[in-house]
Amino acid sequence: MRLSSPSSASCSRLLGLRLGSGVGAGWGYLLTSGLLVAACGSSDAPATASAGGMAANNGGLPASAGSPTSGGSAVVSGGATAGGGAAAGGRNVGGATTAGATGTAGTSVGGATGSAGSNGSAGSNGSAGSNGSAGSSGSAGSGGSASGGSTSTGPDQCKAIGWATRSGRTGGAVSVTGGGNAAPTVVNNFADLAKYASDATARVIHIDGTLGAGWSGTTGDRLEIKSNKTIIGLRAGTQLKAAIHIKDASNVILRNVVIRGPGSNQDQAWDNINIEGSSKNVWVDHSEFWDGQDGNADVVKGPDNVTFTWNIFGYTTNGGHNLSNLIASSDSEPESDGKLDITFMFNWWVAAAERKPRCRYGEIHVVNNLFTADTSVGPSNLGVTNGFSCNVLTENNHFIKEKEPIDLGKQTGTGSVQQAVGNLFENTTGNQQGSGTAFTPPYEYKSFMVPASQVKALVQKNAGATLASPTACSSP
Repeated sequence: MRLSSPSSASCSRLLGLRLGSGVGAGWGYLLTSGLLVAACGSSDAPATASAGGMAANNGGLPASAGSPTSGGSAVVSGGATAGGGAAAGGRNVGGATTAGATGTAGTSVGGATGSAGSNGSAGSNGSAGSNGSAGSSGSAGSGGSASGGSTSTGPDQCKAIGWATRSGRTGGAVSVTGGGNAAPTVVNNFADLAKYASDATARVIHIDGTLGAGWSGTTGDRLEIKSNKTIIGLRAGTQLKAAIHIKDASNVILRNVVIRGPGSNQDQAWDNINIEGSSKNVWVDHSEFWDGQDGNADVVKGPDNVTFTWNIFGYTTNGGHNLSNLIASSDSEPESDGKLDITFMFNWWVAAAERKPRCRYGEIHVVNNLFTADTSVGPSNLGVTNGFSCNVLTENNHFIKEKEPIDLGKQTGTGSVQQAVGNLFENTTGNQQGSGTAFTPPYEYKSFMVPASQVKALVQKNAGATLASPTACSSP
């Protein structure tokens, strides 16, 4: 959208999201004390998705181990097969077997123990890493027992986080399920995808192959997504040659797709993805948005409760409008007042000039993201921008070669503030300081938030359409 005016057991948590039983796709990551191990494949380059494997869940999804001491991070194992070692494509770092034998105990760097799978017992204490002491015994997964630890079911795997999981700004928790338990519909042409995505039926849709014929301006293929939909690329790097439009829809999940726009310019045009109207509880995960003609991913005109996780927002050419993520298109947008609450976590902005994001009205949480400039593509002008009446918490991010990473130049209107805390600035210029105290997120996230020093490696390896299959995080 074009800009129209200036503008625990303690530490016993695993990072991983679940789309709901039967949908079976998810983050596929386990996190303990800041070190994440990818079980669903990864990408070392932003534009290239690799089809890494996933860990089988037959032996149960592990819960995290005991608390590590400072000086090191615990290494957890990838999933283990029932009674066996790591599944094909999965990672087994010090893991053993489950189903009542030794749990998936990882060696400890600074030292916590490995975790136990469902019905399995936890492994013994990990050895201490450099400058760290060995952690205490871990707690078991659901149904398991831990040696020296208490029983803990741990968080549900592969489930949305952040503002997408809330009802409005002040309401309670909401489950984002998309199409829920609907039997997956596999589509291999754009006409079928468009038909099923826009109907009134709850659906899980798997995209098989490269679909769509592209677009320019406001002409060409555009995918309309309505309520109660889960849309997932069938394999890593699945390309969709169509803009995406989510309007007046709720409970939507989009994952594992690559959208490449026609390149930025000054024309009024479709965004790569646009979320607007009364849309709410939308989760966009493990996707890539490149070279948007207008914007890469804009949220405008009244939506609420949106989360972006593990995405890439990037540019490969400079068309003079490399303005990536706009939240509200005007200082006069009353339908957005009290709404536009959005979480950005574990995303990567690549060679964007501005709007990373640039917001009005909302309560915006920008946490554990990576920002990298590329002058061979175009300039970096502004980073995270709080505009009219926008309240921003910018937390534990890593900015590299960015200009004005914390932009306060458009801070106007009641309640406009940006709190900058725990961020890492590497070869940046311009302001690094916030302007006050932001809102307190109403959802739990600190158990899997990592220090800014760990963000670069983690995000560069895992962000983007990197999931090997829609069942990358199926339930045990």
